[in-house]
Amino acid sequence: MSTWRIKDGKIAEYRRFYAQLLNAIRELDRDVVAFFAFGNSDGTEITNVHVFPDAPTLERHMAVIREKTGLLPGELTSVLELMEPLGVQVYGAPGGQAAAMDQGMKDDGVPFTGKERYLGGFSLADRRS
Repeated sequence: MSTWRIKDGKIAEYRRFYAQLLNAIRELDRDVVAFFAFGNSDGTEITNVHVFPDAPTLERHMAVIREKTGLLPGELTSVLELMEPLGVQVYGAPGGQAAAMDQGMKDDGVPFTGKERYLGGFSLADRRS
């Protein structure tokens, strides 16, 4: 999960950016379990909730994001023109490109919380297989 402050006057641009991203994820990233965004009533803050069943799916997701938006670890310029990160919660232990992107945000002082150790559970998506 990640929470972002939308910069003044940028909500319409954010909505366009998110619609493009959503279409790309829906088309190219079919194994993502959940990909949601929620906003406050005045359009100044959003929280993203993304759920991946495993590390390979997260890594494919990062490749789709890189391909469709040009976002790379350490290079979030296009997103930062629209919004700034307020905090991130990570559950599980991402690796690869996701870990690199997270580390860049940590290095920039973005607060991170969460839990690395998976204890168990299930998703209705588990029933797809």
